[in-house]
Amino acid sequence: MKYITPLLLLLICFGCNDSTNKSAKDIAYFGGEIINPTDEFVLLYHKGTLVDSLKLDENNRFLVKLKNHKNGLYKFYHNREHQYINIEKGDSLLLRLNTYAFDESLFFTGKGAEKNNFYIELFLMNESHERPVYQYSRLDSDAFLQKIDSLKQIKLTKQDKFLINNPNVSEAFKNFTDKVIRYKNYTYCETYQNMFNKRKRKDSTLTIKPSFYEYKKHVNLNDSTMSYYVPYTRYIMQFINNSSYSECLNKSWKGNRELNTSLTYNKNKLMLIDSLVTYPYLRNELLRYTAYSYYSDNTANIVNNNEFFKLYEKTTTDKESKEEIYNLHIGVKSLQAGNSFSNQIYVYDDTHNRLSINRLNSNRRKTILYFWTSKQLRHKRLITEKIKVLSEEFPDLNIVGISLDTDHKRWKTAVKELDFPESKQYRVGNKETLLKDFALININKLIITDKNGHIKNAFASIYNTDLRDQLKK
Repeated sequence: MKYITPLLLLLICFGCNDSTNKSAKDIAYFGGEIINPTDEFVLLYHKGTLVDSLKLDENNRFLVKLKNHKNGLYKFYHNREHQYINIEKGDSLLLRLNTYAFDESLFFTGKGAEKNNFYIELFLMNESHERPVYQYSRLDSDAFLQKIDSLKQIKLTKQDKFLINNPNVSEAFKNFTDKVIRYKNYTYCETYQNMFNKRKRKDSTLTIKPSFYEYKKHVNLNDSTMSYYVPYTRYIMQFINNSSYSECLNKSWKGNRELNTSLTYNKNKLMLIDSLVTYPYLRNELLRYTAYSYYSDNTANIVNNNEFFKLYEKTTTDKESKEEIYNLHIGVKSLQAGNSFSNQIYVYDDTHNRLSINRLNSNRRKTILYFWTSKQLRHKRLITEKIKVLSEEFPDLNIVGISLDTDHKRWKTAVKELDFPESKQYRVGNKETLLKDFALININKLIITDKNGHIKNAFASIYNTDLRDQLKK
């Protein structure tokens, strides 16, 4: 408990000051300590809106007093990692975590700690059940339901014990944990259907009993209390995916490609979301997810892409998302094989000079552009290792690294750590243009150009099995 003592003293001091102005019951505190931090800040969000950006002090601690805040579910980020917390008026919640095991090490103390520690216990339990559920998916539908019901019962027993020991927990938090448990089981059922569809392609005699689908009657596709909780959003997306798949099959799908990457399937998803999901934030997020999924699998057929975007544009109501997907749509269109980069796409070198991306090509050899960021250390290390291997196999290859870092000093430090003199390194100037400039959905993306700067493949990946064949052509 030594680590938390200074923060507790601060809470006491703040509490004394507040008593003369405002009841402590109307205020909440959130703070803690990050061991092995990977960023300088902890970001606190409520319903998708940034509440505060909390800078770590010299001891890697932070603390904020929340006035006039809303009770309920919050999300905090540290770099790319995040987790959910419940904050209610009167809480004084302190956390401690080690980034080397973010979720596993996360622990709370202070008022409001019990409910949040219970949620983390549920979260970790759900994670531990992922592998056995995958194994259960090979069973028939009745046996599968029995298995996942036994997992659900373990969580309900834990919940009962928690509620007995914490009788004053709010009804809102109890309802939240009910839904966390329930929708996790629903997710297992959707996953089972997905796995079943794959198995049925090999054995058309397989069937699922109609009673298996009874749970779908209890699904709320417009739960405003859960719409900012990503596991719920992912579940609704799975629900839509499987519903679209089934509808397409029932219409006697005869396409010559995978159904779940087809224009028909993805347009049907947009229409299902449009007809079934009415809560604005959730609806627009699902439409956005569908667009990203579609463009990840469809980069060559511009006619189909235009048709998809036309329907997406018609169904979405969020201006920011619409602009985001429009930029992706334009990016995919402009990066077709045979095209050249726009002269309006710029990057920065180590002396802060702005350069047109076209100046990075070599007039004597092929160029390969790859992407990285200092904020994703594992990816940075892995892709650098793989690109170094390529540079040895293809010594004439012009290798260009594009960092997503906009902080020039941080980027220069990260470049030195690469220890990769065979490459040319640059950084972007504005992350907002990444979709339009590079159609960057996946950071493992590669762009290959010929000696004249014409695009050969703007949608390659470091993990393509035929990458070396592409580089030989």
